[in-house]
Amino acid sequence: MRRNIFVRLGRGDVTSAEGAADIIIDMIDNFGDLDRGLGQLLDRLFKLGARPSEAAVDLMIMATAVYAADTGVSRERYADDGWTRMIDLSVPVAEPELWRHQHDHLSRMLQFLTGDHWSFTFRHRPDEFQSFTKQPEEMDFTDFTQVSLFSGGLDSLIGAIDLLASGQRPLLVSHYWDGEASSAQRQLLEVLKDRHEDAFESVRAYIGFRKKDFPEAGSDNNQRARSFLFYSLAVVAADAVASTDKVLIPENGLIALNVPMDAHRLGSLSTRTAHPHFIRSMSDLVKVLGINVSLENPYRFKTKGEMARECLDRDLLAELAPTSMSCSHPAQVRFESAPPQHCGRCVPCLIRRASLAAGLDGPDTTQYFLDDLKASTLDSKSADGKNIRSFMFAAENLRQNPGRARFLVQKPGPLDRDDLDAYVDVYRRGMDEVSEILKGVRTKHV
Repeated sequence: MRRNIFVRLGRGDVTSAEGAADIIIDMIDNFGDLDRGLGQLLDRLFKLGARPSEAAVDLMIMATAVYAADTGVSRERYADDGWTRMIDLSVPVAEPELWRHQHDHLSRMLQFLTGDHWSFTFRHRPDEFQSFTKQPEEMDFTDFTQVSLFSGGLDSLIGAIDLLASGQRPLLVSHYWDGEASSAQRQLLEVLKDRHEDAFESVRAYIGFRKKDFPEAGSDNNQRARSFLFYSLAVVAADAVASTDKVLIPENGLIALNVPMDAHRLGSLSTRTAHPHFIRSMSDLVKVLGINVSLENPYRFKTKGEMARECLDRDLLAELAPTSMSCSHPAQVRFESAPPQHCGRCVPCLIRRASLAAGLDGPDTTQYFLDDLKASTLDSKSADGKNIRSFMFAAENLRQNPGRARFLVQKPGPLDRDDLDAYVDVYRRGMDEVSEILKGVRTKHV
């Protein structure tokens, strides 16, 4: 079932498309300012003396609308096959013709990311919102060497530590909605600021949507489009500052490739948050929109354990690692009468545990709900055992057929031929890391 979504800039933004919309998303608050956390992000950049282009602001509004649709339209209710949704977005932009030329590219990259069919209608912004940028209070004297994503996870923490330890001056950009991510970001930034004083600045964007925003749509918790939003926020920041045009996406190669553990997790059923193909597609979109920003994953050929082991300040990493948040669903353990924490059994948790075992000199002091993987035999049908069994199965298949790695790394999406050998190698090394912590773990199919 196709869902039509109308993104509205103020009550005066009325067209015939609004009447045909299933969902209306208001982007302007009652005071006439940009809403949904976007206005606060721009204000923070203005206070830094930075000013983004209107094209970059359009990208941010577009990404927020896509994120709203992705999290607000229920797959169960509106996907004919139980997964693939058809979503039409009507979005106001400063230069509609520029965006119309990118319609097919935008649709393809979002289909790759979310597994859905996306279609767009672009129209002019209303007259009163032709410009969202304003002259900063001060001139841009910032000297940032790069913008780097800071999610509060272990990889982004290592990325920030490496930049600071090497004498760089990054602008760290965060997106948060849930309390766990927000808490991790805030605590980590406080310690980093205490240790490195004025060596960096940070911008945090509180962007999300509640069921009450469009309750008739249902909801979807997969958040496949979050990386499009996160990258767009970083692009806005990099476009705004005069000193850098580089956005860094710190993500280990195993997670970036995200090769399905088994044949049932193909396509968008395995997330493509930092897949090289999506990063390249995003970079292409940014370029044709006239935004002079490049995106790069500096750790794409490293495992998570190698990132930890080669971190330029391992003492600080060991101190802060337990505060970082890697779990895909830390709040889910509440159904088992536990407070939000690392579950210890999802794919990101397993890769995290393996990386800290391989990369730290001391023990991993992170609190995991499933603390001891070897304490008992794990049911492979249960939450405790299903991902562990899948990892063990995939690792054994790879051990018996090492040549399949070249085929497997290409299943989630296309890769640069020149980099293929490096991706195959990081996949093998990453799987070896996880296999190491699973030695002696017992599972059974009950």
